[in-house]
Amino acid sequence: MTGRRVHLVRRDLIFAAVREAGRISRADLVRRTGMARMTVNGLVAELLTAGVLAEEAAAHSGTRAGRPARSLTLGPAAGGVVGALIGADGVRVAEADLAGNVLRERHHDIDTSDPSTALDAIAEVITGTGRIWSTVAGFSAPISGGVIQSSSVLPGWAGTSPAAELGRRLGHRVIVRNDADLSLLGEVGYGVAAGHQDVCYLRVATGIGCGLLLGGTVHHGATGVAGEIGHVQVDETGALCQCGNRGCLETIASPRQILAALSAGYGSPVTASQAVELARTDATAERILADAGRMIGRVVAALANGINPSLVVLDGPLITPDGPILAGVTESLHRYAQPEVVESTAVRVSALGGRAALLGAVGAALRVTPAARGERAFLPMPAASEAGPAVPSPGRRERLVRRDMILDALRGQGPTARSDLVKITRLPRAAVVELLAELRHEGLVELCAPVETRAGRPSPHFRLTVGSGRLIGIALALPGIRAVVADGAGRIEETMTVPFPMSNDSHPMLRAAGDLARELLDRHGPEARIAVSVPAPVHPRTGRFGVRSVLPMFSGFAPAEEIAAAVGRPVRVENNAQLAALAEMRRGAARGAQDVLYLKADQHTGAGIVVGGRMHRGAIGYAGEVGHLNVREIGPFCICGSRGCLSAFLSPAYFGALIEPRPAAHSPGAPGSPVPPGSPVSKASTEGEDRLLTLAAQGHRPAQRALLDAGRLIGRTVAPLCDVLNPAVVVVGGRFVEAGAFVVEGIREALLRHSAPSAAAGLTVVRAELGFDAEALGAVELLL
Repeated sequence: MTGRRVHLVRRDLIFAAVREAGRISRADLVRRTGMARMTVNGLVAELLTAGVLAEEAAAHSGTRAGRPARSLTLGPAAGGVVGALIGADGVRVAEADLAGNVLRERHHDIDTSDPSTALDAIAEVITGTGRIWSTVAGFSAPISGGVIQSSSVLPGWAGTSPAAELGRRLGHRVIVRNDADLSLLGEVGYGVAAGHQDVCYLRVATGIGCGLLLGGTVHHGATGVAGEIGHVQVDETGALCQCGNRGCLETIASPRQILAALSAGYGSPVTASQAVELARTDATAERILADAGRMIGRVVAALANGINPSLVVLDGPLITPDGPILAGVTESLHRYAQPEVVESTAVRVSALGGRAALLGAVGAALRVTPAARGERAFLPMPAASEAGPAVPSPGRRERLVRRDMILDALRGQGPTARSDLVKITRLPRAAVVELLAELRHEGLVELCAPVETRAGRPSPHFRLTVGSGRLIGIALALPGIRAVVADGAGRIEETMTVPFPMSNDSHPMLRAAGDLARELLDRHGPEARIAVSVPAPVHPRTGRFGVRSVLPMFSGFAPAEEIAAAVGRPVRVENNAQLAALAEMRRGAARGAQDVLYLKADQHTGAGIVVGGRMHRGAIGYAGEVGHLNVREIGPFCICGSRGCLSAFLSPAYFGALIEPRPAAHSPGAPGSPVPPGSPVSKASTEGEDRLLTLAAQGHRPAQRALLDAGRLIGRTVAPLCDVLNPAVVVVGGRFVEAGAFVVEGIREALLRHSAPSAAAGLTVVRAELGFDAEALGAVELLL
């Protein structure tokens, strides 16, 4: 690191320490930063001269003897940050100091329909606020790569890049974000979402927007348009939406539609505040708002089954803690989501009074100030009385932070090109080269073969150093137990299948998996590591199956403990679809993508989700339970106890007209007749699926059409997940793909037809490449 760079890092550390403390003495600053007293004094003098810091007169505290120390605080030239929100009703601007205190907050009646004139006016209301380190501007529109996408709220802004234009006018850094994402940040930082890791925030205002916090990270999607919940299609023949689709949620449940319905009924315009009051006493108003809540709730239920958040936050002018919209959302969530998902999902109303996005913008702006850069390099400091190793210098601290960034990237991405590490970490290329050499020398990373061939000059690939022991991946599925053995680098050495029937009692199958693992340990050495794929959700922290799991044979216990008891060593266990998604992302059809949706297309439909290169399990491990999304209110019974689930329409019984004579009414397995809860996968159902796939593979046109229609149904049902998650690739696996591309084509057709245009534009739908081995290979990848 150059001398100038070290000086800037040290200065940022001083700045950050004063900002964090509010008031601090030079002696405490020396202890806090670990720098020499002379260095601290020099930097403080520089910052005092610039007016960034100020020094207050000494004051007796009564707790210390001797001469009191003078205190350093932020000075008048320390400046601040600006958060701005640009919507159809004008511009809201908040100015904050570097401690995060909002100093001023104003609404400006600016015509935002024309971007060119609006940008001039926006710059004018921001420039008169003194020194500004950064501005974060939120827009009521999806944003991809800094470019505003088409929206119903700001249609005239489509295709513009406001960050560059505002930055040129203001002369400082400007960042643009979707207002729903900023609202999410506001709720996490200041509101009801504090402490949660998986959050779905819904803003029901001019439009309906959604912000997602997945695993503690704001999710933007592959092209930056994640959260397009307002354009989830809920009625194929409904009103035309400005996005070009019909029957989007915004055309039915947005405040604009609700107030229009109330105004028509009352014969005069009704405002949002009036609607809230009317709903307290008027049955018609209460019913209209409750119906909107139920429609929103159906989409929320689909997201709850799909991404499994721990908290759903509702915000908007028509939403109150005791109002009908909240009641309607809660009612639909209980009706359409899985019972364990409902029990673990809280629904709350924002308590920030419509200020969530503005506070989120201020918080985001603070993260890119010099003080925030300095805070990044702080390590926990030992108390003055504690003996310990010397405190690293500021330059060394910065280096440690950068090392961690590279290691985190490799941990999440697996084998990665050096050029990609530069893009992911946003560190200088020279720094990445130097740090990789250091980490390689220490044995933390190693060179590896590229995972894909690229044109041009190859960049060296790196991965975390792997051990010498074997990796054993085991999958519990039909027709039995599949095992894959790999070396420490993940290269496959052996595969095998042990036939084993699945029954109402899963324990014999788990014991058989343990016996197989022990046999493989005896053959490949006791240092081997083991991971197991199971066909049910697994809690990410406890490792247990849910007490009320859809499959009773996989409920209420920790499978890893049972297998570990048989092999005498720790075992990792994960859901099968999640592991298949990981394998396809690392080894299969989605190589190179970081946001992937894997669909297991067969009678046991499920999904695996990869966001930012990492598996997304959800708050209790139920992410990806798409087989229990509701397709039709009055449909066939599903084994989960509900009617009309997607899986019920994909069972062999529903293809009975093609594969066998029509069953007698009310016979077991007939469409519309109850399937006994917890029934195992029967031999008849397996043979029925085999028969369907054989017919399709032999050219039987009705069977091929049935698989194509099954794909359309799957695609139509999971389209809301694509709208909200914005994956780059949808990988279609499962048994239905064995007969050909019919189900893949159906899913592709339906996703392009029913997804929001912004989400469909960057979407690729492909057939899985790893086939029967995907789940076991995912278990191997889990160990790398």
